[in-house]
Amino acid sequence: METCGPGSLKINENVLTKHMRSAVEAKYEEVYLKRRQLARKDRHVDVVLGVLGFASFLLLWYTLSHTIMDKLPDPITTLVVSSSRVTDAWFYKSIFYSLYRVLVGFVLASAAAIPLGLLMGWNKVCSDIFMPSFELLRPVPPVAWVPLSIIIFAQLEYSILFITFTGAFFVVTLNARLGVESIDPSLFRAAWCLGASPKQVFRHVVLPGALPAIFTGLALGIGISWETVVAAEMISGQYGLGYLTWESYNLIRYPEVILSMTSIGILGYICSALIRAAANKYLSWRKVYSA
Repeated sequence: METCGPGSLKINENVLTKHMRSAVEAKYEEVYLKRRQLARKDRHVDVVLGVLGFASFLLLWYTLSHTIMDKLPDPITTLVVSSSRVTDAWFYKSIFYSLYRVLVGFVLASAAAIPLGLLMGWNKVCSDIFMPSFELLRPVPPVAWVPLSIIIFAQLEYSILFITFTGAFFVVTLNARLGVESIDPSLFRAAWCLGASPKQVFRHVVLPGALPAIFTGLALGIGISWETVVAAEMISGQYGLGYLTWESYNLIRYPEVILSMTSIGILGYICSALIRAAANKYLSWRKVYSA
């Protein structure tokens, strides 16, 4: 007669555990493989749709330039003129100045806006102190600061940096504040009940909970920075893509105007893509909860 002792039970448990682990791993591989295949298919579809959309845009542009907008250069003329212009050192100097102004203004604005927004969203006293002035200045367009910035700062370069700063500052601050306010209050109560200090609550609750909104604000802020720096360069700049756009318009070099606009769009897209890549890296935990 077979006996069922402790040793045989342990062996059966190990076999069962290995079987369950193998089943879970097989299911995970199946789901993961299927998800990768779907993601690859979606990327292919996105590429095809993007190419079709861009081709439709070029066709519409060509049609308009030869019908109702006869002064608008067509894509072929723009490409021919741009191919000679991109070899000019002045073009790359303009790119360098605009990129420098955007990055410096955006970094300074983010460094000031994120802590301020987190404090206003977390601390009611800070919100009561800063919010009235913040809401009073926020509706003012960044371009409206141009005359005042020229008066305040002795150099035009500092005034352009200040305008770029204001373009990103308000939107990043507001998103950081809203990110803190959107955190579930039960998370704060749980942290306090577990004996967390204010520093620990800020580090483990406030900052992670507000990160999605902060990255959204950064993506919006970098776009507004490009808009404001171009406007500032048109008004008071001596170098940059905005100045190049306005100068080309005054000299009736319309293909160069389109080249400058395209360069601004490409640089803005690259900056936004870098922010989105950082968000995907540091907010990878969202995929777990949204799966």
